[in-house]
Amino acid sequence: MNETARTEKNDTSKNLALLKKLKEQVFESSNEKLALALGRPVSEIEAWFGGEEFDEDAEMKLINLAEQRLAE
Repeated sequence: MNETARTEKNDTSKNLALLKKLKEQVFESSNEKLALALGRPVSEIEAWFGGEEFDEDAEMKLINLAEQRLAE
């Protein structure tokens, strides 16, 4: 595995861990509430949990939301 692929896999793992933490701790384990907060369809949230990669916009929104909501 080359360095770029390794970095992308690591980023995806970090994003997924953050997504799970937000879902469980802030959004009552609800994909629907999480999707609403991120401005994304529920199907996209489910796809991320299924292993689909995050696009750059989604990653930025996820990180910003986590900084705001998990810091409270």
